[in-house]
Amino acid sequence: MRQYRFALVVFVLSSFLFNAPHLFGSRRTASDVIHLSPGDDIQAAVNANPAGTSFVLSAGEYRLQSIRPKDNDSFQGEGLVVLNGSQVLPAEPATTYTGQSLWKVRATPNRVQYGQCQSVAPLCGYTQDLFVRGVLMAPAPYLIFLTPRSFYFDRNTHQIFFVRAQSSSVHAALFVELATRNYAFYGSAKGVRIANLVVEKYANEAQKGAIGGDRSGSGWTLDNVEVRWNHGAGVELGPRSTLQNSKIHHNGQLGVAMSGPDCLVRNNEIAWNNYAHFDPNWEAGGSKFWATSNLEVDSNDVHDNEGPGLWTDTDNIHTVYENNRVIHNSVTGIVHEVSYDATIRNNLVKENGYGKNNWMWGAQITIQNSSNVEVYLNQVEVAPGYGNGIAVINQNRGTGAYGPRVASNNTVHFNVVVYHGSAGTTGFADDTGTAAATQNAFDNNIYVTPNCAGVHWRWLSGKYWTDFQGLGQELNGSCQN
Repeated sequence: MRQYRFALVVFVLSSFLFNAPHLFGSRRTASDVIHLSPGDDIQAAVNANPAGTSFVLSAGEYRLQSIRPKDNDSFQGEGLVVLNGSQVLPAEPATTYTGQSLWKVRATPNRVQYGQCQSVAPLCGYTQDLFVRGVLMAPAPYLIFLTPRSFYFDRNTHQIFFVRAQSSSVHAALFVELATRNYAFYGSAKGVRIANLVVEKYANEAQKGAIGGDRSGSGWTLDNVEVRWNHGAGVELGPRSTLQNSKIHHNGQLGVAMSGPDCLVRNNEIAWNNYAHFDPNWEAGGSKFWATSNLEVDSNDVHDNEGPGLWTDTDNIHTVYENNRVIHNSVTGIVHEVSYDATIRNNLVKENGYGKNNWMWGAQITIQNSSNVEVYLNQVEVAPGYGNGIAVINQNRGTGAYGPRVASNNTVHFNVVVYHGSAGTTGFADDTGTAAATQNAFDNNIYVTPNCAGVHWRWLSGKYWTDFQGLGQELNGSCQN
């Protein structure tokens, strides 16, 4: 009997301890893995769990989610996981206008307009993009300017009008989406990890990231993410962040932005960004990095961006660009601007600069008011009708965090520069009228051109090969027809 009572006590005590978490409330630890499915509220799950929780998202679409992680949270997709920042709107036939049959949807405008636009796109700053059957529509300033690929948002009546395709029946279902959420992931958390998912159609403004928001977080890692069709920047990350193995494409203003120390950008595709036609002279294109130290940009495929491909601008130091393919971006391929010590090596940079081609702008590689930069072992190719080779540019740009912003002590050597036509020069340009820019050296480079007797070099003004050598440049270089 005594043995029976002892066993009974053990059983009751064990049952009590087993059920205690349910009786007094579960206390989760950061080692827990939380599984989520489409339809779940991701932010609610974040709020209900401690910092450092791992969230696993099962395959499917998560619409209108905006997540502010806690420190060291991780978010990983299983299968095809899409975070979509747009709202689905029911469409109905509208009146006929100027001979065109229109559809309309009703929506609440956010009235956000920020950024400097190109003249061809005066509404680039409005963040609410419209997608019809998955196709991006361009905003029209007035109803009269509607085309089959545009929409007009009457913000006073809260109605959006667009042209019904001729092949569409009046009764045919249209799938219409309007970007409304600002960010997929944002906030000041540290050590966040995001992997294996797609982020699309968020209404983030220019200079803010669909992932990262205002880059107030630090130590974020993005691995195997696809970021597309977001109005501002695709990704904006802060100090000690990593972007790797990802595709950042078709974002409205900019692909990637980073600032702070010890950032890494490796093995990504950064392409077709700035669909909203922001002015690249303001800020737009493939990427922009500012106030970084020890930035490493390695083995990326950067192409077809409207603006610069890879761009360090303002007080960057100890930058390394290596093993990148930078092709057919509208402005400079790689530019290091008003910054300091950098290495640019082993890159393929070609056919950039078709959108800005005067003076020495539109070069494949540009050192602009920066010092202590070494450029070597790059393959540079200038298109037949536009662009420049490797440019060192000096202007009046004042003083920065690490000294005067002057193009000095830069070395360009052991590169191959190919001119596929008569266009383009390599060398030094200065519009200051001073002698502040000194110790810039070009040597041991190989130039391949249809005509070595052409003016493919510059030192303040256009130079022939013999004149360039007469200035002490390329004494060990060569030109080949």
